[in-house]
Amino acid sequence: MSANTYPLVFAFRDAIVGKGFVADVAVQGRVLLTDEADGDVWMFGVQPGGVAGGGGNRSEAFHEFKKSYLSVLFDSAAECASFADFESDVKRFFSEVNAPNEKVWLNALAAVREGKLSLPNLGSTNADLWPPSIEIRHLDQQASPSANAFDMIREAA
Repeated sequence: MSANTYPLVFAFRDAIVGKGFVADVAVQGRVLLTDEADGDVWMFGVQPGGVAGGGGNRSEAFHEFKKSYLSVLFDSAAECASFADFESDVKRFFSEVNAPNEKVWLNALAAVREGKLSLPNLGSTNADLWPPSIEIRHLDQQASPSANAFDMIREAA
């Protein structure tokens, strides 16, 4: 484990338009933040494991990670013929765990909990209270503004 690798948790909620449906996709996931020696910053998915994003700073890396995540949802919405197909496809994507990244994430989490690792300028939260999860709802005319939510990212502690 690199001293420059940090365990993060995130929560995203997005409305995704498909073929004849609109879906509300709410996830809580895990990601590794890595500050590279060359100055680049990367975010590598743990769960979902199939996404990553990088840039010249943490803000750019987060933006690219979210864009990579949304690209999967957008592609699925464009390819699936129904809400049920979309739901199944996205749940399969989300359930994929990157085992090597998970091992590094768990080691970094242990280091945070032992006080050996900390990410300044980012709030922390107990990772046990933020397990990976996904909820996909078919939106209809009963949708309400209470479904709106900001993205969240915190250091896992």
